[in-house]
Amino acid sequence: MSDQELAHTQIDVDLLRQLISTSMFLFAQKMKLEQKALSPYAQSDIANSARIVYSYLIKDCKTDAEKKRVFSDEVFIYYGTIIADSYKNLLDFRYASAAKGIRVYSELSFTLESTLTYLIRCIQPYSQLNPAVSLLPDLFLKFFSQALGLMKMLNLDLSSEAYSNWRTLHEAECVIKLLVEGGKDLQSVYLTHLIYNNAFRHAIADEKEADRIFAEIKEKMSQHGLKSKDMKKFIEYGWLYSCKTYHENDVSYKLNFRNGLQKAAGLGGYNEWYEMASEMAHSSPIFFYSNNDFFQDLTAVNLSDITMRSVQYFDKWVKDEGLKVETNPVYKQILLNNLEAEVKKEDESFYTKYKDYLTEDEGEDSGEDE
Repeated sequence: MSDQELAHTQIDVDLLRQLISTSMFLFAQKMKLEQKALSPYAQSDIANSARIVYSYLIKDCKTDAEKKRVFSDEVFIYYGTIIADSYKNLLDFRYASAAKGIRVYSELSFTLESTLTYLIRCIQPYSQLNPAVSLLPDLFLKFFSQALGLMKMLNLDLSSEAYSNWRTLHEAECVIKLLVEGGKDLQSVYLTHLIYNNAFRHAIADEKEADRIFAEIKEKMSQHGLKSKDMKKFIEYGWLYSCKTYHENDVSYKLNFRNGLQKAAGLGGYNEWYEMASEMAHSSPIFFYSNNDFFQDLTAVNLSDITMRSVQYFDKWVKDEGLKVETNPVYKQILLNNLEAEVKKEDESFYTKYKDYLTEDEGEDSGEDE
C-alpha cells in the first residue's frame, strides 16, 4: 500500500463514495435495473473499479483542495460511465467464457468437482507440507487440487491452457503411482533425491553438509557409470534405479521422463498426448492456433481417466498405511460409482467422436493404461 493510500482523508472518503454511487446508478440504468437490485458481488466489483479510477484521478494531487478541484458533476458522470461500461464488458466476457466452457453443473464437471473435493477433504488433515513426515499426503493433496483446478479451467473455456497443465498432472501421476507401489523403501530414496535437489539449488546453508551431499551424489553416480554432466538428471530421476519396474541394464531405459519415469510407471500409452501437451506448454503454433473444442474434449477425457486412476493409487496407499481417512465411506462409494460411469461415458464419447482422427494404437494404448 502506498503512502498516499495510507494518508487518505475524509475528502477522499466522500469523493470516492460519490464516484462509487454514481457508477452504480449508471450501471443499473444500463442494465435496466433499480440500483438496490444490484447484487453484493456487482457492488463490490464496481467499487473496486471506482477505487482504481479515483486513485488515477488524484495521483498528482497534494492537498484536499486540489482533489476537490478535480471533480465536478460532469467528471463524476463521465468517469462513472466509463466504470459502468467497463464493468458491463467484463461481465459479458465472463459469461461468454462460461458459456463456451464446460458447464459447472454438467454431469462431468459436477462429478469431478464432487469427487476431487471429497478426496481433498479426506487427505488434507494428513498433509503437513513437510516431505520428511507427510510425503504421500502432500503429493496427493497437490495432485487432487491441481486436477480440480484443471476442471475449473475447462469451465472457463481455457481448454488449451488446461491441456498444457495436464502435462504436469500426468508427470505427478507417474511419480505417485511408483511411490505407492514401491512402498516405504522407494519413498525414502525419493526423499533423499529431494535433499539432493535442495543442495543442487543451493538451498542448504551449511556448507559442510552441502559438500557432504555432493560427495555422496558423485559416489552414487559413479556406481551407475554416470559422469559429472549427468548430475542434474541423476538428481531428478536417479531414484528410479530403486524402482522394480525400471530396468537399468535394458538400454531402452533412460534417466528422463519418457523412457524413465513414464515407462517405469507403465503409462507410456499417454506419450503422444504428453508430447502434444509439451508443445502447448512451449507456445508452439499449436498453442496459438489450437482447436478449442478438440482440446476441451481431450482434456476432459484425460482428466476423467487420470482422476479415476488416482483414486486407485489413493485407495492402495490408504490400505497399505492402515488409515481410516474416509469422511463418509458410503458416500465415497456413491461418488466413485458415479465417477466410473462418467469416465466410461467420456471415453466412449471421445473415441467415437474422433475415431477418424486417431490411430488404432492411440485408442488401444489409452485403454490399456486405464
